Amino acid sequence: MSTLSISVPLAEAKNKLSELVDRVSRGEEFVITRHDAAIARLIPAKRPRREDVSEAIAKMRASRKGRSASSAELLAWKNEGRR
Repeated sequence: MSTLSISVPLAEAKNKLSELVDRVSRGEEFVITRHDAAIARLIPAKRPRREDVSEAIAKMRASRKGRSASSAELLAWKNEGRR
């Protein structure tokens, strides 16, 4: 399962580490950069179980039949179970 990562310059990561860690605990991922080159990844320590991922995908597929999902719905599904 691929997750979009947000790039954060090292200086900003140092200044906002607590905020970034809070966001990571909710499932977000960050790539820390130095001079525009990736040097580290900040990711949740615990990944979702494969069964939970499969169930979430099945729910998304079932709910999208006949309609397209909004950006807010896609984000909610992405973050489901990451709290």
